[in-house]
This record gives sequence, structure tokens and C-alpha cells, in this order.
Amino acid sequence: MIMSCIVIDDEPHAIDELCDLIAQVPHLNLLSTFSDARQAIAYLQETGHADIIFSDISMAVLNGIDAADILNNYCHFLVYVTGYREYAPEAFGVKADGYLLKPVSYMSFRQQVEDLISKFQDILKLQRDENQFLFIKGGQKSSYIKIRYSDIVYIEAMLNYIMIHTTTGHEITYIGLKAMEDKLQLMDVFFRVNKSIIISLHYLDRVDGNIARLANGKSYQIGEKYKSVFLEFLKKHTLKS
Repeated sequence: MIMSCIVIDDEPHAIDELCDLIAQVPHLNLLSTFSDARQAIAYLQETGHADIIFSDISMAVLNGIDAADILNNYCHFLVYVTGYREYAPEAFGVKADGYLLKPVSYMSFRQQVEDLISKFQDILKLQRDENQFLFIKGGQKSSYIKIRYSDIVYIEAMLNYIMIHTTTGHEITYIGLKAMEDKLQLMDVFFRVNKSIIISLHYLDRVDGNIARLANGKSYQIGEKYKSVFLEFLKKHTLKS
């Protein structure tokens, strides 16, 4: 696993020392270095993200503590690298993920990185798990039903609730189809084909004109409102000669 990082420090020799440590530790990719936090923020706003930000605290233009609220929006982990012990309470008060004292030893730096990699792996595992299933409210009070996304064949709107048809049966929950569509929008296997139906491409057998035919024998007309997006997706995944 490779984690990207940037360094922020207003002392050139401190940047050089940290860059040397980064080069010696596996799994780190140094994106850039900055002599003040404002430069780093401008870079992050343009590029979008760094997994780890290593930042000094005591800097003339904008100190690391004051920049934390913005920096935390663009990284998974914010680690302060400073020569002052007394900043520790403030650092963890702004949700810092690490605190290294200068001069930073190879072992302390490596241990910090390994801890962050372990945390990052836990985050990724949780995200994968969250993308495998959802819970819906059942008919009884405090009743919840687990449904795997991979088991959903299609979802049908029925007045003020939806019926989720799966490979083993169906479940009903009181939520609108639009709310369900929003929940599924990050997953590219679910498509709304008309005002009442969302289908899973895992169980789409074929498309004949404006008709989507599922593997279970069900067929649904593709509405004009949804046709262009659906057909564009199919074209991108069609084998070309």
C-alpha cells in the first residue's frame, strides 16, 4: 500500500531531513513540500488530497494549529513535526493523528507511518464492508433487515414505500424510490429505468429496444427520461469489433 504525503515547514533544513526520512520508509510517496501552510492549502485545493500531511507548528505566515481545520479536509492523517513539546495538547485538540518531536529519529518516524498505514487499512476495510450491504427498517418496531447489494435484482416503487426484490424473495420498507436511488448513486450497477423501477445490472439479461429484460423473466420499459444515460452506459461497456 502506497500513501501519498506532503511536508510543510518554514525551515529548509527541516524539510530536507523529513524528506530523507520519507525516502527511507517504504509505502510513502512524497507529492510536494511547502515553506508555509498557505502554499500547501492552495496546492491541496487544486489537486484535492494527500493521505498524510506532515506539518510544522510554529511558522511565521500561518501556524500549523490555525491551519488544521482546513488541512484536515484534504487528508486522512495530519501529523505535526515540531521542536516543542508544549504544543501537544493544542495539536490533539485539533484532531492531529500524530506528534513527532524534532530531531525525528528514523525509528520513531517509521513507527508513526506504520501505525497510520494500519489505521488506513482499517478505514478501507470498513468502507468495503459498508459497500456490500445495507439495512432497512422492518415491519416491527426496532426491526432491521440486512440486504446485500449483490442480492438485489430490482427495486419497485409502490405508493409511499418500496419493495426490494432479491434473489431469495422481497422486502418492503417505507422510503421513497428517489431516496433509495440517492443511496445507490455511487454504485454503478444500479440504474433507474423508469419512474417506478431500479434494476441491478448484475441481473440484466438483455436490452431489446426500449425494453430491459432481467434474468428472472421480468421486463421493464425504459422511460424517455432515463433512456439516454442508461444507453450511454451500455455503449461504454459494449464489445466493439
